[in-house]
Amino acid sequence: MAEPRSEIYDAIDEGYVDVDLGDLSDAIFNRSQEKNESCRSTSSDCFRNQSIKHLVPNKKDDERTRETIPLDRAGLFSFITYSWLTKYMKRAYEHGLKKDDIPLCSTKDSCDHAAQRLGRMWNEEVKRHGLEDASLKRVIWKFIRSRVLINIILYLSSILFGFIGPIFFMSRLVKFCQDNDKVWWHGAIWAAGMAGSELMRVLLFGVSWAIAYRTGSRLRSAVMTVLYKKVIRLSTLGDKSIGEMINLFANDGQRIYEVASFGPFIVGDPFVAAIGTGYTIWLLGPHAALGMLVFVLFYPVQYLVSRLTGYFRRRTLTATDQRVQLMNELLICMKLIKMYAWEKPFSKSIKNIREKEKKYLEATAYVQSASVALTPVVPIIAVIVTFLAHIGFGYDLSPAEGFSVVAVMISRVRPSLNGAREALKTWDEARVIWPRIKSVLSMEEIKPFSEKPIDRSIALAIYNGTFVWHTTAKKTKAKKLSFWDRICCCCRPNDTEKEVLTSLVQPKPIPVLISINLIVPKGRLVGVCGTVGSSKSSLISAILGQMILVQGRVTVDGSFAYVSQQAWIINCTLRDNILFGETFDVERYNRVLMVCALDQDIGILPAGDQTEIGERGINLSGGQRQRVAMARAIYANRDIYLLDDPLSAVDSHVGNHIFNYCIRGALKDKTVIFVTHQLQYLSQCDEVIFMDRGRILDQGRHVDLMNQNERYGSLIHTFLHDESENNINEIDCDDDLTIPENHKISPETATRKRKEFASKRSSSVNTSDESVLVKHSIDDELCPSVDTDVDTGGRLIQEEKIEVGSIPLETYNTYIKAAGGYCLAFFVLFMFIVNVVGTVYGMFILVIVLSSLTRSFFFIKASLRASNVLHNRLLLKVFNSPMSFFDSTPVGRILNIFSRDLDETDCRLPSCNEALIQNILVVTMSMVFIAMIIPWFLIALFLLAIGFILISRIFRCALRDLKRLENVSRSPIYSHVTASISGLNTIHAFGKERDFVSKFMDLYDENSSTFFLFTCSLRWLAVRLDFIAVCIIGITGGLVVGLRGMIPPAFAGLALAYAGQLTGILQNTVRWASETESRFTSVQRMQTSLQTLESEGQAQVQERRPPKDWPQKGSIVFSNVKMRYRPNLPLVLNDVSFHIRPKEKIGIVGRTGSGKSSLGVALFRLVDLTSGFIEIDGINISEIGLEDLRSKLSIIPQDPVLFIGTVRYNLDPFQIYDDEVIWEAIERTNMKEKIKALPGKLDSEVIENGENFSVGERQLLCMARALLRHSKILLLDEATAAIDTQTDTLVQKTLREAFEDCTILTIAHRLNTVIQCDRVLVLQDGVVIEFDNPLILLANFRSSFAGMMAAAQDKNNFLV
Repeated sequence: MAEPRSEIYDAIDEGYVDVDLGDLSDAIFNRSQEKNESCRSTSSDCFRNQSIKHLVPNKKDDERTRETIPLDRAGLFSFITYSWLTKYMKRAYEHGLKKDDIPLCSTKDSCDHAAQRLGRMWNEEVKRHGLEDASLKRVIWKFIRSRVLINIILYLSSILFGFIGPIFFMSRLVKFCQDNDKVWWHGAIWAAGMAGSELMRVLLFGVSWAIAYRTGSRLRSAVMTVLYKKVIRLSTLGDKSIGEMINLFANDGQRIYEVASFGPFIVGDPFVAAIGTGYTIWLLGPHAALGMLVFVLFYPVQYLVSRLTGYFRRRTLTATDQRVQLMNELLICMKLIKMYAWEKPFSKSIKNIREKEKKYLEATAYVQSASVALTPVVPIIAVIVTFLAHIGFGYDLSPAEGFSVVAVMISRVRPSLNGAREALKTWDEARVIWPRIKSVLSMEEIKPFSEKPIDRSIALAIYNGTFVWHTTAKKTKAKKLSFWDRICCCCRPNDTEKEVLTSLVQPKPIPVLISINLIVPKGRLVGVCGTVGSSKSSLISAILGQMILVQGRVTVDGSFAYVSQQAWIINCTLRDNILFGETFDVERYNRVLMVCALDQDIGILPAGDQTEIGERGINLSGGQRQRVAMARAIYANRDIYLLDDPLSAVDSHVGNHIFNYCIRGALKDKTVIFVTHQLQYLSQCDEVIFMDRGRILDQGRHVDLMNQNERYGSLIHTFLHDESENNINEIDCDDDLTIPENHKISPETATRKRKEFASKRSSSVNTSDESVLVKHSIDDELCPSVDTDVDTGGRLIQEEKIEVGSIPLETYNTYIKAAGGYCLAFFVLFMFIVNVVGTVYGMFILVIVLSSLTRSFFFIKASLRASNVLHNRLLLKVFNSPMSFFDSTPVGRILNIFSRDLDETDCRLPSCNEALIQNILVVTMSMVFIAMIIPWFLIALFLLAIGFILISRIFRCALRDLKRLENVSRSPIYSHVTASISGLNTIHAFGKERDFVSKFMDLYDENSSTFFLFTCSLRWLAVRLDFIAVCIIGITGGLVVGLRGMIPPAFAGLALAYAGQLTGILQNTVRWASETESRFTSVQRMQTSLQTLESEGQAQVQERRPPKDWPQKGSIVFSNVKMRYRPNLPLVLNDVSFHIRPKEKIGIVGRTGSGKSSLGVALFRLVDLTSGFIEIDGINISEIGLEDLRSKLSIIPQDPVLFIGTVRYNLDPFQIYDDEVIWEAIERTNMKEKIKALPGKLDSEVIENGENFSVGERQLLCMARALLRHSKILLLDEATAAIDTQTDTLVQKTLREAFEDCTILTIAHRLNTVIQCDRVLVLQDGVVIEFDNPLILLANFRSSFAGMMAAAQDKNNFLV
């Protein structure tokens, strides 16, 4: 038998989970505080201008050292009574708690420590039982069993002490009251013994909760960290969506905590029932067992409730996943949704999913309400049946016997039943969670298949390689069952974990790359070209190891740097995006900025390179994002560079600069795989690869391939022919760089010339008058041109506001009105009163049951109506918010409200409200009853109330602040998970998995520490209130002894029974009151959003609605338009004026960041103008509704947007068009062959972000979407940047024909796409510098447009 340790290592090698990532380094975003010596020597020069000033690291004050949580240093008494929390309670009461006041998480509870242990256990389980039969529940049990068993022992011990009071001491105290001859101190002993046993119960119960809370916290941290480690090692999420993953980390993580902390208390139910039954039989005789049969009959009902709850919970989670997934997708694509005026249809889609979710929530709540209604009644029924049986058999029932049984049933059995019900609820919910988590842990990870080459001069090589993508198992459709079949099915015991895995069908993988043979020597620049969908990007993914190698062999010698086709930018400063966890070096950093043409951009940004960049680079242009990604790769200083079409998003000038200074300059000694659609650069590559349909068809030097005149040569000649048709005069290029067609150059010579060229470039200065780039050499200092007054600190994402003070009455008012108003609220309260009074004073059982069911029905209806109304209002408010809100608010923060906060109002808040109302009424009735029997009790009650109020006030402040801090600490976790998933390829390529795991653990430990304090504060209060309740028992017992003879023994026994009940229910009442208030912080967050979110404008202005056929002509007038994105930022459009005639085709060109896309932003009114106006067909667009405006315009965006669903859904999301019309649009964009080849054709699946299509194919599908819309005005925002030149030519022709009678605005970096426009508008720094016919502009050699075309033609000459 193999050693367990070796088996574990084998499991790790097979990729089940990452067990030990080692001593993780600091988070990726924590920068070194040490200044570089070279910067010190030139510090006086560094501050000459704004750009350089922002490049010097700022010296920060040392942060206050935060203490670790004091629990590890607490003594026994402090541990039992939670006194280690008192200083935080006091601080909260006096000053309020802030983030810095929260201690660091204990190392024993940290994610790192817990996750490594759980991961090791999971690997052992997988190795022993196989992945399919491995049980996550078994692993979880091994992880927590020691603590759970100790917890159970302590809990059962507390139950025993709880029984000693009513069974032993109380019965003797009642007998003492019946016998006036006994000495008074006998009664005092029984009263003291009753209070003492209750004190022991309180202490043991507090210890068991302390262990339970810590167990839950550790398990939650362990599972979530193991889950994140698994996700970070995946190449793709497969059939999982980001929304589903967010739901796992948000709501499922909370339920894991609950089942670990509350779940063990389920053992108390049978234990209490057994003791209660045994005691009753011992006290009254065997016939008392008839009454105890009520408990036996109740268990099948509980089992049915449990199974039905799990059944409906699974369906609720499915609906929740769909809603959060769609919400996440819409938030990311909000710009497109607003431009297409799709807010209402998509919000309706979310509401429909929400209605389905609400239906399952109601079903779950109704089932649970039946249990809630029956549970308090069961002990009363048992008591009545027991007494009837006892009397029916002819026995007398003494007060001591009767009230001992009542005390046991009311003060001990009923609370245990309630606790068991809550524990069972956590088990029901957990049964749904484990399969979901296991399905993620069972996903196939990246398995490295590359090896070191024998020939060390080879950087990478693929020998006869065939690659496929990771396939995801598809779920088979379940047969529709009737309602009773569903009940039978959900009651049948089965292994839900195995069911999830075995009900999936694994599709056969389709080869994407076929018979690839590629050898790249070190230091070579290899260009890769081909048509859209030819698997160029897949080749990059295969080299990175993101695909599955079916056959062949791959060798790699060196580290990778990767630039994706769609730049992946994270939410941090510009500098941190570039450094990406590397050590800061001033000289190296400055050179990177120079070669990536980022120097001017840094001068423009408000805080230079310390400017915060929003999620997905939302506040950068497409070209800026791409150059930041390039800078990140260059700064990383790796051996092999994989560049996936990095020049598609930049203009020709910047593209030339990056190719010459960066690819041919800074990377002259590196191995570069350069995928591109910019064919003019291929002649300067050492080697060229032409791909089509997953195969390498042509490979070799550019000159050799041109001489062969095959597929590659045909592609180049077609490109040159299209260029020549534009009647552009050839411009002589640098003689040193011209490569004649008949000149033969070896690959080694080409590489040498490239390096010589790089050296020449690095010491030269660009002297072209037409160049809009900053004139500099690679060694010069940066030369910004920016007004320093613009600096606003660079903050884009503002910290989430944390409310202070009590929950305002307006929040409760909003909730009650959303629930249905005060009339319904008073009716529900009345039914609560009827139910509680009936229970306390023993009315008819039928009245108790009917009142319970009635109030449960209306309470559930009202509660879910409140959460649904709040959700719908907030949804509309968010969708109507301006784009500035989405630019400055992380998606994770918004999803936090629509996932976790909504879950609080759906599930947690109703439970708290119900328990609070019921407990308040029970405590009130019990107090009134005791006071009626013993009026002197009111004096003691008054004194105890003072301490009670003081403790409650302190506690409420702390609990409220902790809950708010915990709410806020969740948002960064969701944002980090979302960012990590969207950038998996980049993270893997740069080898930054450890850094991102470390960042996640830091964020989660922060949240865990706050959440742990929040839960422990509940027990801090509970212990202190239980002490007060013990005093109440002691005082009541003392009064019974002192007033012996004045109080009837029956009443004395009843008073003692209700006093005993108060020990648990009093602290529960205050705890529920405080917890309810803390849960209302979620409602307050929603209400705050409803009150503070701005609206961008009316969808329709009834008195100024344009005609239905507007715009008829399509004329556009910009008059003195000025626009800035936010008040403190510079103008992006500065006094722009021009007139576009009807049906005119306008080309818009300019350097990256010149304001081209901002014209579209102004036209669609995504941002209000600072001054000026825009007219379409004579109507001022600022005076009409946004929906009326945007629904008449169309846009094909720079970043193609596809939704999860089908091809049909992406083209026609609201089912307006027939199939024939859709197919015609697809055919016009040259995608018909691709779509017809898919298994489902129009109904073929589109995964998240359209990742199963290439970027070029996504752009073509977006084009087909615009063709279907067929608006009078069409904006193309660099829509063909990721499309090859042949397809671009065909598409441009299609657009000219399809939109012949329309006005088209084309923003393009490929100047050949605008040369055939009627006029060309040239922008620079937000100002129109030229606007005329392209031939007229070309005739003027001094024009900027002529200079751009000359530079582009200069590059094309290399292809000749």
